[in-house]
Amino acid sequence: MKKLFLPFLAIVIFMSESILVDLWPKNEWYQDYLFAPRFLFVFILLITVYVTRTYGMIYGFIFGLLYDVVYTEILGVYAFAFTLMAYVMEKAMKIFHNHLAVTCFLSMLAIMMLEFYVYGIQLLIGKTDMPIDQFNSHRLLPTLLINVIFLFLFSYPLKQWLLKFGRDEREE
Repeated sequence: MKKLFLPFLAIVIFMSESILVDLWPKNEWYQDYLFAPRFLFVFILLITVYVTRTYGMIYGFIFGLLYDVVYTEILGVYAFAFTLMAYVMEKAMKIFHNHLAVTCFLSMLAIMMLEFYVYGIQLLIGKTDMPIDQFNSHRLLPTLLINVIFLFLFSYPLKQWLLKFGRDEREE
């Protein structure tokens, strides 16, 4: 039963992103800015750090592919990015101290890299013509803001639960 809770939680987080976007206020101020919650991506990075790289990369690929199917027209963009960033996060944590603040900071850097990667792909295939300065102010900064709030609220409880889950997995 405990083994099913991790995929269940990942699915709940995946669904919570779209629910948050639907419930987000739609007034004049928010129409110019795009808040892209990357809660699942952060969760995958936390799995990578606090459970194992293998779990992080598997969840990154599976849920990245699910992201591609549900949200984008191009298969593989998020599947590749989530998997690669899980791998990079694991390598970075070997260099840096495994502290929650460092993990949160590296997660924010990973979100920035993910946003620039997706923006670059969209520019390359002609799906967007947004200039970089508009991208930075209208998409990147609001995205970072909403994800910082998520990390502030949920990183510690997720860390504690994932550490316990990782210990239980190693004992079996």
